[in-house]
Amino acid sequence: MKSFKSLMSEQKLTEAFNFRPKDDKEIKANPAIPKDWQPFLIDIFKMFGETVVFQTTGKLNKKGEISGSALAGKVRPDEWFKIKTGKRKIGSGFKMEFNPKGTSMTLTKQYGEWDYSINLVAGLGSGVKGPSGAQWESLITHQYNILNNEPDIDKNAAKIANEFYPVYHEPALALAKAFKKELSMTTTMTQFGASTGKLSALWKKHGGTNATPKTDMYTSNYNISLKKAGGSQYASGTAGETLSTFHAALEYMGADGKSKAKIKSIMKSIKDNFEKIQLDMAKGELADLDAGKAVGGNIKKGSKIYRKGKGNKPDQAWSTKDQDEFKKFKDTEQFHKTLNDRIKKDLSVEKEPEFRKWFLFEAMSGFKKFGGSRSTSSICVTFNPDDGTVSKINVTGNGGSKGLSGDTPTLSKELIKKSGEIKLYSAFKSSGTRPYSVLRAHKEQTGDMLVDCTLDSLIRDQIMLDEDVKSLGLNLTEEVIELDEIALLKSVYSKMKNIGKDAKKWVSGFFKKLMAQVNKVLSSIEKLGKRMFEGLFQFLGIEITDASANVPSELADFVNK
Repeated sequence: MKSFKSLMSEQKLTEAFNFRPKDDKEIKANPAIPKDWQPFLIDIFKMFGETVVFQTTGKLNKKGEISGSALAGKVRPDEWFKIKTGKRKIGSGFKMEFNPKGTSMTLTKQYGEWDYSINLVAGLGSGVKGPSGAQWESLITHQYNILNNEPDIDKNAAKIANEFYPVYHEPALALAKAFKKELSMTTTMTQFGASTGKLSALWKKHGGTNATPKTDMYTSNYNISLKKAGGSQYASGTAGETLSTFHAALEYMGADGKSKAKIKSIMKSIKDNFEKIQLDMAKGELADLDAGKAVGGNIKKGSKIYRKGKGNKPDQAWSTKDQDEFKKFKDTEQFHKTLNDRIKKDLSVEKEPEFRKWFLFEAMSGFKKFGGSRSTSSICVTFNPDDGTVSKINVTGNGGSKGLSGDTPTLSKELIKKSGEIKLYSAFKSSGTRPYSVLRAHKEQTGDMLVDCTLDSLIRDQIMLDEDVKSLGLNLTEEVIELDEIALLKSVYSKMKNIGKDAKKWVSGFFKKLMAQVNKVLSSIEKLGKRMFEGLFQFLGIEITDASANVPSELADFVNK
């Protein structure tokens, strides 16, 4: 195999020269082309004529020589299209091989004892650009409307498209036919043309700023989001866009009613961890007992706890229930979980199929982002101008724009399936300053509040309204100001013990009354519908601070546009 080396430097070649021969004489007369390569290039030229431009792809050294396989060529897009679709036959003796993606081909032919080879791609050569994404929209729209006998119904698209004929006529026509066939379209098409859409209040609230419409073209039945074939393996959107999409997905989940189990899970976590806090209040006493110290007339003997008998009476072993409580304390010491850890886990929705499907729907459609306006897409189409093919991903059930309605639109099966391929991450923290602290106070309630209290305010109110606290005249003013809710609760517990009250009984009754209030609030949050999670976050005093998403290449351009 011969590679294109040892080029003459008489013409001061640049790294990417354009050589557009008009006949074989120009090839023979060009001092930059070695004689043994001339027959090969002449045969290439005879095959493609003036639709081919030769250029180098390697680096020039100081002598003007090119190292490596440096000869390449670009074939005009209309000719390239004919090759890919089998309308253009390759000359006799040539071996043709495409790369796996079909974006380049290698032509090889033997001359004497050597095989000569050149790599070709579609293009116009240096300094000449093909259509941009928006211009391809115009080309497809114009050709599609010609098929529907309405060539000038979108005059602006027709004007732009005409600038690229005849070179791009054939691939544009093939794409228009593919649209008509794959989408079963019969009505005329309009290029949307809007540079920005109107962002919803939800979107702006959570930091989303990209107002680029999802829709590129539309008919009476479809809002079409378009992208050219190709892309990176994975891609991520901006933080603000992803965070806004995350909140939109939570709204869908709240509206579809399938996520009310989350409320019950949160309720259980709060109840379980209040019991743990209750146990924690006796932690100091139990720890002393475990160390063998006498505490309040109790002492540990072996593995059991005994209450010391009065006078000559024998020590009395704790009841089985109390012994179990002591064992529970020791187990808790070994594996201590906090309430915020539990709730964080309960709210980790990233891997849940319901959340993932709604996240992808919003990311591809922009339904909540643009409030269901024309900027919202119902179907995503990938086009390949090299071979005139299109592929589609229905966003709504059948890809139709009529499916863009209601709080929970019908999603297509392929979108739901593809939602399993995306990778999501989110981070929660309190509305205050400590990450993941769900019991910190909402010192200032601002904005649109969906609930009239928070979990922390319930705890404080329950303490301040408690009859025992009021009857004992406990001075809590300083604690109320300075302590967080759990610290305040422990302070009251300690004061109860110091004045001889049955603190354990008091705190048990306190939590029973508190949970009744918590259950009441959570039941009202269940009824908030699409804003259920928003209300839940307000009640718990938490917020999503970070979110990211990675999506496969075939979805990336639709998601991130």
